Amino acid sequence: MNHFILTAALIAREVLRYTPAGIPVIECQLEHSGEVQEAGSARKVRMNIEAIAIGSVHEKLGQMELGRSARFEGFLTHKNLRSQRLVFHITHIEL
Repeated sequence: MNHFILTAALIAREVLRYTPAGIPVIECQLEHSGEVQEAGSARKVRMNIEAIAIGSVHEKLGQMELGRSARFEGFLTHKNLRSQRLVFHITHIEL
């Protein structure tokens, strides 16, 4: 199963564009920082991740203020067929 959930802040957002099929797309950057338990010890984590919202979920992302945190759900996949870079595809946003 490929289901990714992340609480993060929206730190950058590109301009809305459309695919050749007319589907709305917004690319963005999310930033997460927090603490997790690993092997019985607390570990601080901080990361930025490239993300994309395709279809109707773009509306919530487009309305979010930069710096605002939300709970993002979706899946991870390669940016394209020739890239090994992962991108978080957002399928749901909970403000």
